[in-house]
Amino acid sequence: MVRLILGKQNPDDTDTDNRYTRSANVFTAWRQDKTLIQDPTPHFYVYRQNYTFAGRTLSRLGFFARVGLEDFSRGNICPHEFTLSKAKQDRARLLRACRANFSPIFGLFSDPSGGVDALLERATAGEPLAVVDDGKVVHRFWRMDDPGAADQIGASFADRKLYIADGHHRYETALGHHKKTGDLDSAHVMMFLTNLDSNSMSIFPIHRLIRTPEPFDKEDFLAHAAAYGDVEPVSGLDGPAVVELALDGLRREGGIGFIAYMGHGEGCLLRVRAPDNILPLLDADEPEDLKVLDVAQLHVGVIRNILGVDTRKSDQQPLVNYKVDVAEGKSGVDRGEWDLAFFMNATRIDQVRRLAEKGIRLPQKATFFYPKLLSGLVINPFGP
Repeated sequence: MVRLILGKQNPDDTDTDNRYTRSANVFTAWRQDKTLIQDPTPHFYVYRQNYTFAGRTLSRLGFFARVGLEDFSRGNICPHEFTLSKAKQDRARLLRACRANFSPIFGLFSDPSGGVDALLERATAGEPLAVVDDGKVVHRFWRMDDPGAADQIGASFADRKLYIADGHHRYETALGHHKKTGDLDSAHVMMFLTNLDSNSMSIFPIHRLIRTPEPFDKEDFLAHAAAYGDVEPVSGLDGPAVVELALDGLRREGGIGFIAYMGHGEGCLLRVRAPDNILPLLDADEPEDLKVLDVAQLHVGVIRNILGVDTRKSDQQPLVNYKVDVAEGKSGVDRGEWDLAFFMNATRIDQVRRLAEKGIRLPQKATFFYPKLLSGLVINPFGP
């Protein structure tokens, strides 16, 4: 799948010989020599991931399907994050060259009664087509051979909304490709769908590393931060669990805030004093509903307003980096590669759902749904 999705770039690449055309050639060859085999009949494909998160053993169950593409404005497919044009350009070139979806979009649906899950469970009774154990997650994959169950599932989605958890760039690229080409078979995109009302929704926070456009002045930053929120020094941040403990305490008290780490164990917990204080700082196109989000308070109130970094602008995106791992974030600041890091709690799934239904998009990389999906279990090629 790496050969197809992320081939090597060469210095002498041309318009007719580049990593996208080479991916297309490999894909064609693998279909011709039966490395990849087309399933002769349409099916849903059931996918289960068993994993551990926050000390709990969980099992995420869902299925792969083709989903009709449509504009977000219709309100049936709800995004929750902004996208970057550069990432979409890369995916568009791969899609044009290969005419297939290699990686699934991660979608969520609401099914409090668990009716879809019950039908999927029945499909897991037999031996899986594939089992992949990567040391952290055990992935299992089945074909749903019961056409009656598939019909029930398909019919149940007639009035459901879908929420994009991951794959916004791929969705927008697929929609743009279909509109541009008019190719009927590209009117659908491959998605993995799972029930957001199950007990297996695990979201990690994505932390921020910042390089300020002007030389970083710690005392000036702390003075401005104190005007924005309550600043509490936190000692021992070079220890492995101190960040997590401080954030857990903030989460339990229901507060909005984050940890600012300035290197070599030094940092502070910044509690937002009044969420409404962000409102005068919002641009005209930024809805007031964002005030409930830690990540929005951080981006608007601190990163943009205090540090002068607007992560929405392409020329300032190199001034921010995103890390899920706290230790990696701290080491980047300790080595002097970044001026400071911000660690925060995860965005809650109910917040994602409520804002997505309103058509409100969160700041980029506001969520990390865990675990990631495997690519390559199933591919959606377009017809001739």
